[in-house]
Amino acid sequence: DLMAKFAEYGFNKSHSAAYAYIAYQTAYLKAHYSAYFMSALLTSEKNNTDNIAKYIEECNRINITVLPPDINDSFHDFSVAEKDGKKVIRFGFSAIKNVGDAAIENIIDVREDSKFKNIFDFLERVDSRKVNKKVLESLIKSGCFDSLHNNRATLLKSLDMLMDWNSKKSKGAQAKRMALFGTKNEQSSYPKLIEAEKLKEDEILQYEKELLGFFISSNPIARYENFVKAIINATSKDISLGYDSEIILAGIPVAVRKTKTKKKETMAFVKFMDIKGTFEATVFPKLYEQKTKLLGSNKLLVVIGNVDPTTEKTNIIVKDIIEGDELLKYVGAIELILNDNSFTSLDKIKTILDRNTGSKPVVIKYVDRNGNKIYTIQTVCRVGATSILIEALKRYGVFVRFSISKEEV
Repeated sequence: DLMAKFAEYGFNKSHSAAYAYIAYQTAYLKAHYSAYFMSALLTSEKNNTDNIAKYIEECNRINITVLPPDINDSFHDFSVAEKDGKKVIRFGFSAIKNVGDAAIENIIDVREDSKFKNIFDFLERVDSRKVNKKVLESLIKSGCFDSLHNNRATLLKSLDMLMDWNSKKSKGAQAKRMALFGTKNEQSSYPKLIEAEKLKEDEILQYEKELLGFFISSNPIARYENFVKAIINATSKDISLGYDSEIILAGIPVAVRKTKTKKKETMAFVKFMDIKGTFEATVFPKLYEQKTKLLGSNKLLVVIGNVDPTTEKTNIIVKDIIEGDELLKYVGAIELILNDNSFTSLDKIKTILDRNTGSKPVVIKYVDRNGNKIYTIQTVCRVGATSILIEALKRYGVFVRFSISKEEV
């Protein structure tokens, strides 16, 4: 009888104590050793791109910089490094597609003697059987050599020349003997790289998406951040709360999986990256045919749809997709949501509106201090839907929302 009575609660109680202790330990580590904690967390989820994106966003929130992989600074997994006197997290080589464990181990082992001086020094010292052309190309595209050479396009254009040069150098095992006895090669003995115009930002982001699964050097969404917050009513973090209403999200397509319907029409399952992580969406044949090019781009897209109630994993059934650059055409009205503090600055708010005249009608909404009632005021003002307007009004506690029309306005 005593055992039965104990079993009613003792098992749960013991587990609660254990989980509470673990929660305390992890909270302590995150608070006092943030970079090391987040580095270990990222490593533990290195094969899950959804969680990696989410944890990188958390790193940004707590002011920890996550840097791209570097040929002289990266290790197998995520690691903590130092830059400008601050702890940062460095991407590991294992995150790069086409770079296997044998190549990684060889690079790290060779680098123990001294850091690589340039790409020629790198090729002379690594094993070309493990670090082959495909590996080298992936290292260049992902930005591993940026600290040694600031033009990825030049290295990519010189790739065949570099491999031929290294092959000739390796035949007599001369490079290995010189490395063994510490003899230095003169820079003048290296062939000249084939110069090329620097890669555009879109090309760099495309390579990062292709090889790392997401964007590191810059976030394409950042340039639209004010607009995004004024348009969306959900993010990947809280998407599951919107089962009963239309969802508006904004993100960049990072993976597209096409499939055929019973009628042999093409549809797609698309993974998007937004400001909080990633979300998945289903695009049916008619819409997919209209938006195929957009889904293959690195452009910001506004996704309008509903949460699919039939799937265990949260998924959006897409009703429409609008290109970020075309968004202004679909903005119907501009809503200004005021709070109590805003009323002390009404004159300044009016001045901002007067200085940002345009074609979009303005609607003012006020939520009472108890949050129970919303007052709506139609105005005669017309303003432009600009980032400057959003930023200026934000200073006075005014939250701006753009209402989206399904047709161009």
